[in-house]
Amino acid sequence: MTRRLHITQVVHDFHPVIGGLETYAYNLAKGLVDAGHTLKVYTAKVPHTPTSEQYEGIHIHRLRAIARPFNFPLLPSLLRALTRQRYDILHAHINSPMTVDITAFASQLTKIPLVVTYHADALISDIAANTPFFRTWLDQIYRRACRRVASIAQQLIVTSPLYRNTSLFLQDFLHKTTVIPATVDPFFLKSRLSPHQAKESFNFKPNTTLLLFVGRLVPYKDLHTLLHAFKQVHQQNSQVHLALAGSGPLMPTLKTLSTQLGLSGAVHFLGVLSRRRLRDAYTACDIFVLPSRSRSEAFGVVQLEAMAQEKPVVATRVGGIPYVVRHDKTGLLVPPSDAPTLAHALIRLIQNPHLREELGKAGRRRLMDTFTREATTRTLEAVYYKILQ
Repeated sequence: MTRRLHITQVVHDFHPVIGGLETYAYNLAKGLVDAGHTLKVYTAKVPHTPTSEQYEGIHIHRLRAIARPFNFPLLPSLLRALTRQRYDILHAHINSPMTVDITAFASQLTKIPLVVTYHADALISDIAANTPFFRTWLDQIYRRACRRVASIAQQLIVTSPLYRNTSLFLQDFLHKTTVIPATVDPFFLKSRLSPHQAKESFNFKPNTTLLLFVGRLVPYKDLHTLLHAFKQVHQQNSQVHLALAGSGPLMPTLKTLSTQLGLSGAVHFLGVLSRRRLRDAYTACDIFVLPSRSRSEAFGVVQLEAMAQEKPVVATRVGGIPYVVRHDKTGLLVPPSDAPTLAHALIRLIQNPHLREELGKAGRRRLMDTFTREATTRTLEAVYYKILQ
């Protein structure tokens, strides 16, 4: 079966929102459109976006959220939207319990097959800066909701074999789980500026050694450990600077901590960057760092974007990160929440430009061998066709 498919994808946030899950969903959608399928996305409306638009061949429909508890949108009109139209496949994404639950219910009502990408063994406490006293209760409800959706789905998708094999949640569903890794947007494979020009565009001196983090400023990213590690790095070499690209509830706390550690002039909060400026940031940096501490980091798409620019990655041995980064081959892996070891790994690369170049080039080769959109699309098409047989 190779007929053209009509697919509806539901994801709590989508273009122009930038994030790991959003980027994964976009690359799936774009790959399917490029392969000739019709792709519709239902998502939450964010300020300054149209209710509907066609973006790079993807039909995007944005629904009004009446609230965003823990940044998960409540979309009361989603069920009606999903049950009014016909399509071949429904594809939803866990981590947003509200949207994925409604999508599963719509699948039951319409008898349209449901595919679910299971992104991470996430907990509410991983994303909320100040979780309420009943967070354990909320986490239990969330896990039960995920289990119900996983039971309804005809197929589950997970982003790495490592995560599939180590997730306790997934062990009951291995018979219907397929690995489809995240991929890099080809946009990040190019550069419009040289590294020196990119540094200057962010007001860094060309001789600055720049460390870069990209992501939401939330607890599981463990940026407190990164700041403590960076203090040790900066004490050895004052020409090293750290840039944090992204926003989130921990922004005020992290700014205060950087001041308390005497790093306010060396730690730079870039905020949320446009796609173009984000690519410039990867070009500008010398080392990319991802210090996450929990299994909520199931993959780390930002690592691929850094690898696309031939940057070595220093990251932690949690979640799916070791599937992406090969220790001493494309980057360095360290234990989570271990500031001295993280500092040592960073200093090792800072002092060895040749090793940085070797790891960066090897990272891009691994990217091109394993994480291309075309290969992912072929695997996903096979999943859809098998369900529809």
